[in-house]
Amino acid sequence: AEQMAGSMKSFDDIKDFQKQLMQSFIDTALEAEMEDHLGYPKHEKADKPNKRNGHTKKTVRSDTGDL
Repeated sequence: AEQMAGSMKSFDDIKDFQKQLMQSFIDTALEAEMEDHLGYPKHEKADKPNKRNGHTKKTVRSDTGDL
């Protein structure tokens, strides 16, 4: 974290870093929600008829910009 902070030279660098963190958080939260809903983790064989069938790209609009 200190190394990343040291490489930030401008406000835009900070905004880009914040955007990356937000995107990572949202992706992780959505994946956890899907695991909870389906009852099994990604890449694990399901014994239920409800299966994962890939995903499509989505855009989330936020204060930090489109993610």
